[in-house]
Amino acid sequence: MSAEISHNNDSQPLIEYTSREMQRGDVPEVVMISRDNMAKIIRDSWGVEWDDTDLLKMLRHNSTYNEIFEIEGKIIAYYSIEIRDSILFINSIQVDRGYKGMGYGSEMMKRIEEIALIYNAEIIELWVQITNIAARRFYYNRGFRMVSRQGNNYLMRKFLPTRGDD
Repeated sequence: MSAEISHNNDSQPLIEYTSREMQRGDVPEVVMISRDNMAKIIRDSWGVEWDDTDLLKMLRHNSTYNEIFEIEGKIIAYYSIEIRDSILFINSIQVDRGYKGMGYGSEMMKRIEEIALIYNAEIIELWVQITNIAARRFYYNRGFRMVSRQGNNYLMRKFLPTRGDD
């Protein structure tokens, strides 16, 4: 997938960014963003300390597609997805704390939906920590609904329009 420059039409203009497929050298920054965002949530939800191991396995798995957003060479956000039959599954979506609330999460969700449509996915799914109220609200406002609970996570799902629904 190619790099692109985008702007948000919301009330708060986005700083110009580029997006591109994640490369091996990006992993340390991506892990740091995830750790900064998720360590407290994991501790509050599960009572354990953050561990990079599962994230690293997921990012390196050959079934995932990982894309980063960057501004002037600094990674500000990323997502990791995979297609499972007719479902696009979001493994991870993170925005650097300094760039939250500026529309980059919404831009990534638009990009993910575009990819889902390209691959004829009918559904987008993700797991969200029960204690992550802001993320749950973010997904709900984009059409996701809670489907089930497993431990301290909710499975959220969004149905996409099929080609015949236009």
